[in-house]
Amino acid sequence: MPDVRKRTVHAPILALGLTLGQTLGLIALAGAMISPAQATKVYQYTNSAGETVFTDEPVAGAKVHEVESPPVIPLEPVEVPEPTTTDQPARSDEPAPAPTPAEAGATPTDGAPSEAGPRDYQVLEITEPVDGEVASRPHNSITIELAIQPALQRDDRVFILVDGQERVKDSTGRRHLINGLAPGRHELVAQLRREGEVVIESAPVNFQLVSNAQ
Repeated sequence: MPDVRKRTVHAPILALGLTLGQTLGLIALAGAMISPAQATKVYQYTNSAGETVFTDEPVAGAKVHEVESPPVIPLEPVEVPEPTTTDQPARSDEPAPAPTPAEAGATPTDGAPSEAGPRDYQVLEITEPVDGEVASRPHNSITIELAIQPALQRDDRVFILVDGQERVKDSTGRRHLINGLAPGRHELVAQLRREGEVVIESAPVNFQLVSNAQ
């Protein structure tokens, strides 16, 4: 087997800016990494290509350099302390955070806003006309006025039925005009709807439409 301690350094290493002494020192250091600490012989010669070569293998006619190997420094093991965790378990005597109203199952207070729901309306009433005789306006029309409490929600719409037929659809107002009614008895009903479903319905108003004499 070849001797692994034999090392050859060609002159291009000098192109790194190293002096001759530094180059020899590198060779000696490499030798110290394999062989025990002792003086190292480095042989310098010029090969057939005109390159300067440094090697620790004896070469006839080579210039011999005696280089002291650096001392071997023994390494002592260092004990590394066990890592400590910063996460501490919660102390049992620490107070727990207060639950939110949703977690506690609490209901909103009277002053807190709430989303619209089927039971939000307390009042839906036809305030005009009232039961009894009603004088028609021009073109046999009547005015219908509603009382809505609380105010109409954003997604809700007003429908008014005359004798079961829708005469006002998808409205957001409280005052309406219906024309083309024939003289005689009629029934009015108002509804609030949400997505096509009736949320609340008013009590019916029964009136007798009477034409005005011109």
